Amino acid sequence: MSKITGKKCLLISLAVSLALIIAGAFVFGFIGFNPDSVTKDYSKVEVSYYGNQLNSDDFLAEIESLCADTIEDGGYKISETRRSDEASGSKRLFEFILGSDLTAEQSASLVSDLETALRAKTVSGDVTVAEDDDVTVAYISDVEYVPHYEYIWRTAIGGGAALVLLFAYVAIRFKVGMGVTSLVAAVHDVLLTLALIALFRIPMSTAVIGIAACSLLLSVFMNLFVFGRMRKDFKLEERKDLPARENVELSAAESRKGICITAILAASVFVVLGVIGAITGLNLLWFMLGSLVAVGVSVYSSLVLSPAIYARIKEKSDAARARKAKYNYESEKKNKKAAKSAEKAEPVSES
Repeated sequence: MSKITGKKCLLISLAVSLALIIAGAFVFGFIGFNPDSVTKDYSKVEVSYYGNQLNSDDFLAEIESLCADTIEDGGYKISETRRSDEASGSKRLFEFILGSDLTAEQSASLVSDLETALRAKTVSGDVTVAEDDDVTVAYISDVEYVPHYEYIWRTAIGGGAALVLLFAYVAIRFKVGMGVTSLVAAVHDVLLTLALIALFRIPMSTAVIGIAACSLLLSVFMNLFVFGRMRKDFKLEERKDLPARENVELSAAESRKGICITAILAASVFVVLGVIGAITGLNLLWFMLGSLVAVGVSVYSSLVLSPAIYARIKEKSDAARARKAKYNYESEKKNKKAAKSAEKAEPVSES
């Protein structure tokens, strides 16, 4: 039988994982994730509208369409369009993310064309799009793309809440030791997945948040699958007298088929998503690769790391339970002996 539940295996697994996580954190801290082709620093055209048609969705849609047509007629490609509102509600901002940088002459010409088109065009009947200072147009180059850093703390808070719920659920449904193990495994899997993505320089955007969520879900499912098998096996008569490590290792070995099937199905889903993205033009290739990393990490965690951790916890728990049972048994024997001695001594005292 292999020694995956041995102390040496546990120390090696933790050391390798810790080294990779530290290396990934170092790379992330200094240069961040490798941005994908649509999330690198970019240039954009901003059109701000201050007119009296702020609440007309049709009117604002026509402004957006007019600006997009003018930009594309100038020979420039728009990779993304965004619309946002000022907090006070006194302005509507349209952002047109360009596929390439413009020279000073090109940007000046484009801004002029947009201003002319907006002030000359009438939409929604006789309403002029912009008059006087109702609209401003600006070209901004080399905008730093950092949305996944902006959301990192929100993601961390959400992940922390999910981990607390995970621990509570597993501790109640199974045992506290399994709850602790599942918590450690979930944190390990998410951090190791993100570290490997940073180290392998897989291009990432905000999709990294989705990959972290997939990693957490895969970790939870696979570990609960193994723990469910353990709980069932521990009740078998032929397993009750086995040492904790051997018991855990047997259950982990018998769970391999189910874990491998789960991993193959999950990997197939992610590959299909990548193919669909390639056909439809959606950029899902890097999400697919990151998710495949998450699948591999979860398989390793559920079949190697988690059994090794839980074997140590169960071993100590069984030893403590045995000591407690022995202590109670000896105390009961002492009490019985004391009672018998008192009964024998009572007639002597009366005489």
